[in-house]
Amino acid sequence: MDVKLVIARLRENIQELEQLRSTEALRIALDATALLKLRIQTSGQNADGNAFPPYVPSYARQRQRKGAQTGYVDFTVTGRLMANIQPRVVQDDENKTIVEIAARDSENNAKLLGAVKKRGNILRLAPDEIRLIADANRERLRKVFDI
Repeated sequence: MDVKLVIARLRENIQELEQLRSTEALRIALDATALLKLRIQTSGQNADGNAFPPYVPSYARQRQRKGAQTGYVDFTVTGRLMANIQPRVVQDDENKTIVEIAARDSENNAKLLGAVKKRGNILRLAPDEIRLIADANRERLRKVFDI
């Protein structure tokens, strides 16, 4: 294969990656958000694999009356908090793209801050989630570079 063609193709790939950086960063964060929501809502576990501290008895009774499960803390009664947690690009320039996963409004941000006090940062990713996301990103890069 001609070296000049290979170099030209690499330059095209790099340019494509630069153009798609913000979109790809957001896609990675969407994957991360889906994984952490799945873990929280189906197992009530934090990023370290431990159960969140249980609901206080009075709140557990309230949840039961509403038909919500009480076996573990899932941060879900109406679903509004989890639906409100989304990634967004907070910085995008020629050097970097920063994506934040957070609640989109002040009411749900207050809920997350309250959760931090009682149960830690519930939006922290688990090591296995980070590995899955890294693997998916590597696969995206392989497709761009045809390797």
